[in-house]
Amino acid sequence: MPLHCGSSSIRTFYCTMKDLVHHYHVRLVSLILLAFGALLSQSQRVVTAQEPEHAPIYVYDIRALRDVDRGNPNDLQRVWDQTLLISTLQGLVNRDAPRLYLLFVQAFGYETDEFWLETFSKDAPNTSPPVKGWLADRPRQNVNDLDELLTLFADYYDGVVLYDENVPATVNVALTVAGVENLLPVRFDTDPDSLYTLLVANASGRRLPVRARLVAEDGASLFIGKGLVPGTNLQSTGSPKVDAYLWMIENYVKPGKVNATEGGYYLDAFWLKSPNGAVQNHCLTNRDFVVARRGFFFDLSPWEDEAPNDEPTQPLGADFRGFNAIMRAAYDATEGKKIIRVSGFTPWDTKYTDHGACGGKHGGVDTEWRHAEILSNYNGYLDADALGLCAMANASFFQHFPLEERYAQPKPTVDDLRARGLIDEKNRPVDKTFVAVYGGDYDSAAWVYQATPAFWHDPKRGAIVINWAFNPNLADRFAPGFDYFRRTMTPNDHFISGDSGAGYINPMGYVAPRSISKLPDALDVWIEHCKRYFKQWDISGIGFVIDGSAPTTDRATLTRLAAYAPDGITTHRGETIGVVQNPYGGKTGYRPMNFDISTPEQGRDVILGDVRFDRGPQFNTYRTILWSPTKLNQLFELVQADEHRGKRVQFVDAYTFWTLIRLEAEALGVEEFDRRL
Repeated sequence: MPLHCGSSSIRTFYCTMKDLVHHYHVRLVSLILLAFGALLSQSQRVVTAQEPEHAPIYVYDIRALRDVDRGNPNDLQRVWDQTLLISTLQGLVNRDAPRLYLLFVQAFGYETDEFWLETFSKDAPNTSPPVKGWLADRPRQNVNDLDELLTLFADYYDGVVLYDENVPATVNVALTVAGVENLLPVRFDTDPDSLYTLLVANASGRRLPVRARLVAEDGASLFIGKGLVPGTNLQSTGSPKVDAYLWMIENYVKPGKVNATEGGYYLDAFWLKSPNGAVQNHCLTNRDFVVARRGFFFDLSPWEDEAPNDEPTQPLGADFRGFNAIMRAAYDATEGKKIIRVSGFTPWDTKYTDHGACGGKHGGVDTEWRHAEILSNYNGYLDADALGLCAMANASFFQHFPLEERYAQPKPTVDDLRARGLIDEKNRPVDKTFVAVYGGDYDSAAWVYQATPAFWHDPKRGAIVINWAFNPNLADRFAPGFDYFRRTMTPNDHFISGDSGAGYINPMGYVAPRSISKLPDALDVWIEHCKRYFKQWDISGIGFVIDGSAPTTDRATLTRLAAYAPDGITTHRGETIGVVQNPYGGKTGYRPMNFDISTPEQGRDVILGDVRFDRGPQFNTYRTILWSPTKLNQLFELVQADEHRGKRVQFVDAYTFWTLIRLEAEALGVEEFDRRL
């Protein structure tokens, strides 16, 4: 094991020389001269934590790593190893300030990272007074290669943690260790061209010290699914995969070394065997944020009734029990008093489902719902980086954007509704079919990051009413984007929350008796979490509560949710429209979602098919997923072109919709009424 040396350039040089004296006596003098000369030239370029206000943004273009020969294992390893190391280093470098920016992600015809870098470097358009671009005064300096990157930021890492490709889960454990100990994760591989050889083993390379290892010195697996879990007194689960996570729990989560409120659920090194879809869908560039916040990583099946395809020989339910053990450890570390963000999503094209070669018996949606149910049972929520818009970069950079304390948005009053002809002189809704269309799904920072370069700049935005279901917690990972949306919004842009509030949860998973964890009721913890985000972003309605495979949200729980959504709630299931009392002395309207619609033509048929003429005012709501303003406009035009039913339809924003429900309930003198009204 190399000597324990600090991370400064001089100490690294000293330790390197000691290793060389031991191994290479003959070439000692020439190597010292060469290394010292290189050190002198490089030390002038090392970036330290003490930087001026207008320090450069270091931009590293790694888009070449999107290209890989999938039939060549060595090329897969090259792409995986380099992208993982770069993203981890970015998390360390950007932990306390925005320094390193990557160019990698592409979507909807845009080079996404490049688009946002340029956008945030310009003054915000159409604002009064003008708002200076966040990055306008920051010069840029390109990073040319990995060697230069490692030199520039040598003071931000203290060596490496080695992981075992033969136990793919160890890469997530290594990422956890890396974030806590300021290390770089490196796959153990003695091939002459491997990153391990170049950075650790090669005498003429960097000789980075190995500070932690999840693989034996000879390359044998430490986690073998037998005996005791290495480094603990725990009996093996029979699963090398799960044992690795138990080691992480015992050595990092329980001792309080990790930030237990920050989790990352991302595909492990099984990708090297099954690199499906676009290369960027490995989500390696997403991991910088969790590393920066010293969080924990995992990737386990939510199913207890079948062995996962990435480890089919494990005892039945081992993954499920490991999943629960990690979330329970995080819950215990927060004493049940905090909410736990878990960024990522079930890798349904690769594991745990019936998709393709996965070979499971559960569908992708069922697996998503089971995953969310488990998280909810332990005070967790999902920041759902789901395929195929799962990739994101630079969240560790964006986290430093200085947000305003509050971003107000206008909402309709009763007088406004009367002026618009939507209610009569008695404040009862007029005899129309009111339709609110939910613009989702934006329960993932990655989805917002990838979709909005195209959607937010669509020529039809502003011409039609849109209910943008941007979960407000996503601003933690994409703060400058959320600021930008509010500064450039039009009167027809309205913001609501997506799935259940400030994060994707099943509300009944927080309500005792909790079906999986059996833990005490924690809905009040969730409510306080949501109130903070809803206040900052002036959101007062839930665009869609997701129940998934959890019990259906009941009236008592809706009444509690009204504490952060007093204007309205769209529920998942149920047979009635109605109101519940909120804690502010008023009534909160709610209504179950009618249907999802997939195309403008299908949506037209569904919406017109729901129109009734004999029931008084109706209130119908529909969900769209990743629809552009142009596509929404096509739907609206198709519906209103119908000379009979279409003329009855009035498209409205969600806040108008919920207010109309409340007014109708008051007019009828009831708390619930027929869902088809």
